Parts: sequence; structure tokens; C-alpha cells
Amino acid sequence: MAIRHGSSQDREGVAVFDLAVQVDPRCKGFSGAVFDGRFVYYIPLNNGAFHGVVTRCDTRVGFADPQSWTCFDTAQVDPDSRGFVNGVFDGRFVYLVPYNNGVQFGQVTRYDTQADFARATSWEVFDTVRVDSHSKGFVGGVFDGRFVYLVPYQLDYTTHHGQVTRFDSEGDFTREASWDVFNMVGVHPDCTGYHTGLFDGRFVYFCPYLRSLEPLEYASRVTRYDSRSAFGESESWEVYDTTRTHPLSKGFIGSVFDGRFVYFVPYHNGRERHGRVARYDTRGGFAEDRSWEVFDICQIDENSRGFFGGIFDGRYIYFTPHCKAPDLYHGQVTRYDTQGDFTSADSWRFFDTGEIHPNNKGFIGGVFDGRFVYLPPFETEENKHSGQTVRIDTHAPGIWE
Repeated sequence: MAIRHGSSQDREGVAVFDLAVQVDPRCKGFSGAVFDGRFVYYIPLNNGAFHGVVTRCDTRVGFADPQSWTCFDTAQVDPDSRGFVNGVFDGRFVYLVPYNNGVQFGQVTRYDTQADFARATSWEVFDTVRVDSHSKGFVGGVFDGRFVYLVPYQLDYTTHHGQVTRFDSEGDFTREASWDVFNMVGVHPDCTGYHTGLFDGRFVYFCPYLRSLEPLEYASRVTRYDSRSAFGESESWEVYDTTRTHPLSKGFIGSVFDGRFVYFVPYHNGRERHGRVARYDTRGGFAEDRSWEVFDICQIDENSRGFFGGIFDGRYIYFTPHCKAPDLYHGQVTRYDTQGDFTSADSWRFFDTGEIHPNNKGFIGGVFDGRFVYLPPFETEENKHSGQTVRIDTHAPGIWE
């Protein structure tokens, strides 16, 4: 079976724009993106230092037009408001998820999309450490229609944790009574070190990445919460160990729901940056091995590995390329057709954005706006932060032929 790659000539439908050059030199080093129905927000992490320069694109204006882009530094609201990993949109507010601003922290920053983006009064902050001292060091969040869940990762660089912090969006953002916590370690002692999550209409899933740095232990226990049950009760939570399906099925960053299946995006399993996608069939029992399967995309293309998240456009899943090995960043997007056979090579396509420009690599996360997939830039090599973003037109099938 021939491997299906897009060629370097398939440039129609792929746009490249350098924010740091064309908009503001601070606009680089992003950790994800959020779409509010009109604007795409790039979430700031580190541009040489932990920063808070949220960069926004008006999707009604040309992608490569500098006038499409504006930025706002949340450090104007609070000097500690910087160093986020991804964000959440609840229908009105955009929440920036706090990870590290020099130390792991818990200060959530929120923007009211009905107010002026450039005004400090449109933004507010709440430090979740006021609720619990372990409410900090999050990576990503999930919205279930009412509650915002902050996904637990680290208390510090050597201590990973499992304490979910939840906000009731019907409550007052700055009141402690609107917030609650639950420590997943109470369900299983290995439930620590998660990277993002998702909501399938009933259950909230937490994606396992890394449990410990010393000793190095990548995580494999997917944890889910039944949103129809009491948040603070252990019985509302379930755990499944993906290594039961394959011993190297662990170390995921990001997850995607296609309406039936939940996909866990592979990054590192302790041995290597890998391409083993784990998939759960939500029509089956969560704890049943037969509900799960694993497919190694590297069987089709050895470069299809080391991803930071995935994006669903209603039919296709796009795996966001980050790095294949230490300091070997890449830009090869892998696309899966959810209408095809999960384990068939015919269902998978590849396009290397690096063939258009060598700095198209090292992305973290992304977002879909109804037509285009946006890849926010992070770094092109270790500590070399980038502002060069890529947009892929999902209506341009020639990219993948």
C-alpha cells in the first residue's frame, strides 16, 4: 500500500503567517487555541519568558492581513497573569488555564467576549489556590455545558498531581463558593499528571500523560467523571489503564471525540515519541478491554509520532505535530478519516507543513473554526520560540492527495 503524502506543491489551501514579524515581536510561544464563533485566540505560554500576550484573529478578515490580528497582554490586568496552557470557551467567556508563570500557579484569567478585547476591564482573575493549596499547575480544561474543569498536571516540576478544580459558570467567578475540587488519587493512587481532557455529552475524560519525572513514569490511566453524578463522590469516577490494550500505550497529550469514539493522542511512552493512538468506543463498557483498541500510525509512516493534541472538523481528525525526538521538531500533520477503518492505511493521510517553510514545526494544540484548522506556533527547537502560524483549509482536498 502506497503511503499517502501531500507534496510540497500542494500549497493551495495552506497559509503561513509570522505573527512575531507582522504583528508584534511578543506574539510567539503559544500553547493552544480557542474559537468563540468569530475570533480565534492563541493562548500564551512562553516567548522567551512566561508571558500573557493573548493574540486574536478575526476570522472574517484575511488570515495573512496584519489587520486581522490584535493582541492583549494579560499582565496588564495582573502581573502574575502569564504562562497558560490552553483555554476553554463557555459560550461567553474565554478562560486561560494557568500552568506556570515561573512556578506552577492557579490564577485563572477570564475574558468577556461581549466586551472590548483591548480593555483591561474586560478581563478578571481568580486564584484557585484560595480554594485549595493544590489547585494549580493545570494543563487544559473542559466545559460540560455548565462547569469548567481544570485538568491537573504538576504542583511543581517534580510533583505531579490529580486534583481537578471545577468552576460553576452560573456562579460568581471571583467567589470561592463557585469553585470545588476533587482529587482523583482517591479513585486510584496513580491518577496524576494529566494533559487536557474532553466532554462526550455525559462524561468528562482526563487524558493521562506523565506521572513522575524521578523516576520517569509515563501515565496510562484514563479517568472519567459522570457529570450526572456527584462531583465529590469516588463512585462518580472510573479508571481504565490503556496498557491493558498494549504495554506501550501511554503518555498521551490531548484527546478528541468524534461523536462515538474517544481518541487519545500519542506523544511519549517512556521509550520514544510514539504514534500509538488509543481509541475507546463509548457504546461499550469503559472498563471492558473489548471497548478499546490501539493503532500505531508509525506502521504507515515512521514520522507520524510525537503529537501535541488533535483537532476534529466533523469528519477528520488532525494530529498536531510537535517533535519526533529530543530537539527534532516536526510539522507533519497526520489526518484520520473517521468514516474509514481505524486500522487501515487508506484511512490515514499525511502532509508536512515543513515542506512549505522550514519553521513550520513544533506546534502545540490547535482549533477548528468551521472551515479552517489553525496551528498556533510554540517553538522550532528547544527554547527557540516561534510566531509562525499555519492555517489549513479543510475544503482543499488536494493537500492530502
